[in-house]
Amino acid sequence: MKLNKAALLSQSSFFQGLPEADCMALAERSQHRQFRKREILFHEDTPGTAMFLLIFGTVQLTKMGDDGRQTVIRTLKAGEVFAEVILQADSRYPVTAEALTDADVLQLDRQHIFGLLGDPSFRDDFISFLMRKQRYLAERVRYLTVYDLEDRFFRFMREQYGERDQFEVTLSKKDIASAIGATPETFSRLVLRLKQQGRIDWQGRMLSIK
Repeated sequence: MKLNKAALLSQSSFFQGLPEADCMALAERSQHRQFRKREILFHEDTPGTAMFLLIFGTVQLTKMGDDGRQTVIRTLKAGEVFAEVILQADSRYPVTAEALTDADVLQLDRQHIFGLLGDPSFRDDFISFLMRKQRYLAERVRYLTVYDLEDRFFRFMREQYGERDQFEVTLSKKDIASAIGATPETFSRLVLRLKQQGRIDWQGRMLSIK
């Protein structure tokens, strides 16, 4: 089935409200790319050449700390735009993007979208998006300091899989632990405790929340 790139762009929060003609122009210049699980889309501190719209799958953004440890900045779902920092002059990717599952993206090269920044409506949308991004990062800091690990686990699962009692977990436990700011060992102890309390049942990839 042929991919309707213009519709995917117009339905994303980043490009929502952009004139249809501009969405069509972007779609014509975009590339549909597929990445396998654990494949790297781009590395931190490499020259930024493109931004992306996630169509399918899950992508994780991480950043290397001074101590050499990777910190999870964000776990992306379908419909989200990332690497928009490339629209700044002489920019480099501030994070590494890794596919946690098989993933499909639309790749938008920097040179193809620079002209659209002359459009006031596009520029306004872009500034608004960056402000939302900044608010998200501030919320992320608050999230890690205010909520305990158990709360972060249940919140993350609801964000990823919705308000359901049972679902198939497509992410590894290691990736979930990183996303909620825990070590794999600490997360394993949490899962064991929740099982013993009868609050969850986790068999293979199927998770039931009691």
